[in-house]
Amino acid sequence: MADIDPLDRRALGVLSETVNAELGAGSIVAREVNRAYRSGRSADLRTASAAFDALPSWQRSSIGDDASRRARRMRAKPAEPRRTPVRESARDSARDWQDLREAQDRVVIPSPPRFLKPRVTR
Repeated sequence: MADIDPLDRRALGVLSETVNAELGAGSIVAREVNRAYRSGRSADLRTASAAFDALPSWQRSSIGDDASRRARRMRAKPAEPRRTPVRESARDSARDWQDLREAQDRVVIPSPPRFLKPRVTR
């Protein structure tokens, strides 16, 4: 698996903080973005991207604006040495499917309704 570029990973950290503030730490999108940030794996990044893209456009725009403001504030502060999180174990980013045995416990990212999907023009 290819790892995420360090610059992209820092940006993902800012996005993770912003999504947690906007949607709450318990939201599906926040959990997936945080998992991608912590693990640094491209597979987790793809899952986080799909979850984020499922949000309405006004919400993505709002989160993007807030993340840009946070990034500018971080750039304005004097640089201090930051350690990147190191995975303590391989289980950090692994999904534990044992907890999701019953159908009502499964996490499903809904697809948008048909009227929100772009029309295919021929």
